[in-house]
Amino acid sequence: MKHFLNRDMLAPNVFTIPVDEDIVSEFAELARAAESDPEYFTVRPKWNSDIRWISADSMAAFGTFESAFERLNAASHVREYLDLETEVRLYAGFLHTRSQCDEPHFHVDWSLTNNEAFTLLAPVCGLGSGQSLLYKKLTGEIAEYAYKPGEAIVFGDHFIHSTPPGSFDQPFTLLVFNFGTDKMSHWDRIKRTTGTQCRLIRLPDGQFSRTEGPHGE
Repeated sequence: MKHFLNRDMLAPNVFTIPVDEDIVSEFAELARAAESDPEYFTVRPKWNSDIRWISADSMAAFGTFESAFERLNAASHVREYLDLETEVRLYAGFLHTRSQCDEPHFHVDWSLTNNEAFTLLAPVCGLGSGQSLLYKKLTGEIAEYAYKPGEAIVFGDHFIHSTPPGSFDQPFTLLVFNFGTDKMSHWDRIKRTTGTQCRLIRLPDGQFSRTEGPHGE
């Protein structure tokens, strides 16, 4: 079954998984230094917040994310939904960092990919009260998922979500993976999302692509 319903959250194509907190916390030091590191690339989306997407911009940096992706065994949780040739592919790894958000920006990461791509979010550092993800139930009601140590939220198509309004003295950072099918026939739809968040991308066939990409700082 390609699409599914989380009955507890009453939302489509979303679930939570346990993750090794020690592996996720390996990115805490990087969260403080990556924006000034030439091996990483920062995108600031034009949302109502100071959110930054800090992605791997070298093969070595990509390897740091891929090592964590493999050790967390993230692929095993989505394999049953994917059209695969051989293996689940990591397209991009990055850090999502924010200190304030003025108002929600509801969006979906994936649309019309038929759950051939997923996003994983896990808290790295700055986790405190009020660190959460807003999302929309199938009823249209807005609900809240609270980030927890040792837990990640994973979602595919049509999961509508947003950063909640608020400000924090210490920046809050999430570890993010974009991953999915290893078949290039699905890439045109998948790249609409992951292609806007970084400029070094691993394609479904395993090859790397570097583009001018989104505008970063």
